[in-house]
Amino acid sequence: MGRAGTQATPLTERVHPRRRSISDPDIARALRHASYIYLTTYGPTGKPGTVPTWLWPHEGAVYFTTERHTLKARRIRERGRVTVHVGKKDGPAFEGRAEWVEDRPDLEQALLRAYWRKYWFLVPLWMGHRIRRGLSRKTSVLIRITPTG
Repeated sequence: MGRAGTQATPLTERVHPRRRSISDPDIARALRHASYIYLTTYGPTGKPGTVPTWLWPHEGAVYFTTERHTLKARRIRERGRVTVHVGKKDGPAFEGRAEWVEDRPDLEQALLRAYWRKYWFLVPLWMGHRIRRGLSRKTSVLIRITPTG
């Protein structure tokens, strides 16, 4: 048992998440309530790197934006393999394939509207303008993660 009588996540699942989809009840619930995902991308030798990022679950995928020059964007463009932990570093997890989504202003605008509702303080004050400007100037990119499980 984990803290406060909760079931502890087995080490093997934390290291290698079992194949789960966004429709898995634990994943779906976590995505609805989470402010962040912890995204692990992989280098050419398989070395992982994990960073927190905002999220927008939409039509069976998870979307977010990032600047094109970042390591996570480059790794996604080159390899695409990702592991996603929802809500916290040891939260429910799934394996996925990430890709750059180009020339989809409809999805970009929908993401910004969803971010406005979810991150109601930061987006209106600062981040919304920065995200919109980055996408319009092509210094940022929209990323789609599709579960592979």
